[in-house]
Amino acid sequence: MSRRLIAGLAVLALLIAAVGCGDDDDSGGQASNGSGGQKQFKLGVSMIDLSNPFFVSMRKAGLKAAEDYGVEASFQSADGSLEKQIGIVENFIAQKVDAILINAVDDKGILPAIKKAKAADIPVIMMANDLDDPYPYETLYPDYDNMVMQARVLATSLDGEGDVALLIGARGNSVSDSREAGFKDELEKEFPGINVVTTQQTNWDAAKGADVAQTVLNQYPDVDGISCVTDPPCLAAMTAAKAAGEDDITWASYDGDFSMHPHIEDGSLKLDVLTGAERVGYWNIAFAARILKGSKFPKTVYLPTFFVTSDETADDLKSKGLELDYITPEEAKVEATNYAEQMGPQAPDKDLNQGQKGRVD
Repeated sequence: MSRRLIAGLAVLALLIAAVGCGDDDDSGGQASNGSGGQKQFKLGVSMIDLSNPFFVSMRKAGLKAAEDYGVEASFQSADGSLEKQIGIVENFIAQKVDAILINAVDDKGILPAIKKAKAADIPVIMMANDLDDPYPYETLYPDYDNMVMQARVLATSLDGEGDVALLIGARGNSVSDSREAGFKDELEKEFPGINVVTTQQTNWDAAKGADVAQTVLNQYPDVDGISCVTDPPCLAAMTAAKAAGEDDITWASYDGDFSMHPHIEDGSLKLDVLTGAERVGYWNIAFAARILKGSKFPKTVYLPTFFVTSDETADDLKSKGLELDYITPEEAKVEATNYAEQMGPQAPDKDLNQGQKGRVD
């Protein structure tokens, strides 16, 4: 055999070996730790629906956190199905991952799977789900209080009178349920002139948001305002309403997607609440990695959120007696994208648990 052929075969062998050491995670969630012989922790992440732009952005930043922290993260979509989500969690248990993160389709329905993870001694982190179970960690935001403020902003913008619709995520999901409760409780308590004429489920899906908007407009053509518990269906609903010639509806939403900023600036969207999909995704993976590496946290931790509106809307609300602690869309872009600096491996543990801001009395 010639020396040239031998050399060529050696190069080919090296290339094959390099490919074999690459990313073998079907979800694209593997990250190397660069730590020599240290154990690389594996995280299983079950999302409600990875076709939702918010959850897609969560995954994107979560993979960045996995890279920064030297762990593997496999993101799997339940596609809105509790049965499928239970199967995903059971597969993670069978794979003996080091921790399981769940964005639950149904808070109560997922409990049997959590019990199986506990029996396998696998830590569970519930992402934005407040469960009646002491075992899992819970990474939350102050949803109830934030929706109280959203209700105040919408009602004040309507001068305390009018018919409104509420677009929720899905009943049985603690995020959606908590946001719905905060909104309705505040209106019932403080704004008797505002009537919630209908509550519609969007299942967190943008296409469903457009369909729901058509339903609301057909059944309540004189609706004055629409509140949403999440941005993607809200944006679709706003687009559908404007296409139908309904330009005078007052809107309020939640989650802080940049796509909502033009509507804040033109005054049609009076308030958005910035959780920040990428902030949330990075935060959860960073939290899981720190737990596995020995950091001590309480069972419930909170991500700071921000009210987002324009200076013009804030001035109008102030003239009507409502003062708001807010940031502008431009400021929100900064807060939403510096998560690696805020919560990266170099940050102290306390920066990952800021508590509730307590801005709503």
